[in-house]
Amino acid sequence: MELFPFQRRFIKAATSPTTMTAALSLPRGNGKSWLAARICADALQSIAPHEEIVLMAASIEQARIVFRFVRSMLGEAGYRYIDSATRAGITKQKGGRLRVVGSNGKTAMGLVNTPLVVADEPGSWEINGGQLLHDAIETAMGKPGSPLRAIYIGTLAPMATDESHWWHGLATGVNHAPHVHAVCLQGDPERWDQWPEILRVNPLAKHFPELREKLKIERAEARHDPRLKARFLSYRLNLPSEDQNRILLRPDEWRAALKRTPAPTEGEAPIVGLDLGANRAWSAAVALWPSGRCEAIAYAPGLPDIADQERRDRVQRGRYQALVDAGRLRVADGLAYPPPALLWGFVLESWGWPAHIVADRFAAPRLLDATEHRAAIEFRRTLWSESAEDIRALRRLVADGPLSVAPESAALLTASLQVAKVENDKSGNVRMIKNVNNCGRDDVAAALILGAGAWQRLASRPRGPVYLGMT
Repeated sequence: MELFPFQRRFIKAATSPTTMTAALSLPRGNGKSWLAARICADALQSIAPHEEIVLMAASIEQARIVFRFVRSMLGEAGYRYIDSATRAGITKQKGGRLRVVGSNGKTAMGLVNTPLVVADEPGSWEINGGQLLHDAIETAMGKPGSPLRAIYIGTLAPMATDESHWWHGLATGVNHAPHVHAVCLQGDPERWDQWPEILRVNPLAKHFPELREKLKIERAEARHDPRLKARFLSYRLNLPSEDQNRILLRPDEWRAALKRTPAPTEGEAPIVGLDLGANRAWSAAVALWPSGRCEAIAYAPGLPDIADQERRDRVQRGRYQALVDAGRLRVADGLAYPPPALLWGFVLESWGWPAHIVADRFAAPRLLDATEHRAAIEFRRTLWSESAEDIRALRRLVADGPLSVAPESAALLTASLQVAKVENDKSGNVRMIKNVNNCGRDDVAAALILGAGAWQRLASRPRGPVYLGMT
């Protein structure tokens, strides 16, 4: 099988002397494993006797697909092969070898005399230590005299479901240094079922009738089944889409809400939802006006600093700093967590005295102290029934209106919603799952849920004066 033009272009750029890291992300069925094998085979034939090529995958078994492609390309003469249940590798009779490893970060700590690492399907690594492995490869590149370069090839799914994932950031070229070359073919979610768009991101479909037929069958099924649509988006359009049951808001509905012209405040005070973080978490506030206008602010700990929080949370470099620069995120300098009084002061500075305040019940004592017991606050318990009511209210506001987002708050809200996850019980109730270790910035989404629930309850009451300020 000869290289196709898009494959030749990628290999040329990936092996350029100025490229240290290259990434190619395509939908499934477009020859990614074959291309990874071709790169390995070509490199193995040209390396020095004391060097080795490393092929990495989620497991030895998964890497064996690429390994066997390599074996068929090289043939048996001049090579010794190891292909057992636990090991796989190739050694040249004249010296030099290909080593196959699974996605364990420890396997990358000793990359010596390795000119090339080929990473197969990094979107499947996370369960087996994907971030640790990626960090180890990047660190190995910095060793004195290291000739190492890395080439990543794979689909974004199943793990890189949002922009905060390291593989998503690498493949899509966000904040890349000059030595990084990235190519990512993704479909347009607005045109997901249009045949020209499907062909555009599946280049091999133009050459293989069986792939074209398979894509048409899966498209027809996806049009009638939301679960199959999520799979089609993930694997055929390279648009990772989680199980719809675990998503707080559908991406297409949120994008539509962002396009709405922001409603005016109409001179009224907003309803404010508050989520107070503990330990290393952020604290967040979301304001919703009767018109449906939505704004958001947040406070982050000062220890560690914002750059360290970006690395810890595995988001693109500069993402949190951009929120700070935009004035929507503040930092509690020198403090391990932001005291409630800081967020309350930020609320008053941004929106004045709220018409109504709603917060998680666990934060009641700290929030009452922060407001000096001068505010009437509705405290909600995160029970299945109450959480389900608030989440349904938010989903209605986003899908049917009138929720509209102020432009300056869009980035903060979107970043939080991308990592917000929910779970469902057998009775049809739903609640939000808080991220462990306080490393997912879902705090703003939690405040948005509380605010939306309160907005819906107050909107359903008879019109008239509501006294919810001073007590």
